[in-house]
Amino acid sequence: MKLALTIISGLSFYSTLFQNQDGELAKSIERGKMIYSENCITCHMGTGEGVPATFPPLAKADYLIKTPEKAIYAIKFGLAGKIKVNGIDYDNMMPAPGLDDSEVSDVMNYIQNSWGNSSEKKMVTEKMVKEVKE
Repeated sequence: MKLALTIISGLSFYSTLFQNQDGELAKSIERGKMIYSENCITCHMGTGEGVPATFPPLAKADYLIKTPEKAIYAIKFGLAGKIKVNGIDYDNMMPAPGLDDSEVSDVMNYIQNSWGNSSEKKMVTEKMVKEVKE
C-alpha cells in the first residue's frame, strides 16, 4: 500500500512539473511572438520565410535546428558574414537587436515552435542564453 501511494505521489509530482514546464514554454512563446513582431518581422517576415537571397528563413531552417547556440548568438550579438541556411548562402549583416537574455530566450522559443519548427517541448532558458558568449 505504501509503495502504491509513493508511486502515485511521484507520478502526480512529475505530471505537475511537466505541465508547469509546458505552461512556462507557452508563456515564453507568447512573449517571444511580441518581441519578434517588434524586432525581427521586417527582415524574416511574419511567416518566417525571410527574403530570398537576402535574409535567411527561420521557418524549417536547418541552421536553427542543428545549431541553436549559433541562432542564440545571432539574436544576442548580431551576425555578420556568410552563413548557410537550407543549402543557400547568405552574406548579410544582422544588427544586434539589444535584447536581454530573457527576451532572447523568449524569441528563440517562439521561433523554434512556429512555422513548422518544433523544439519538441525543449525550452530555451535564460541560463542557456547567458552561457553563449561573444
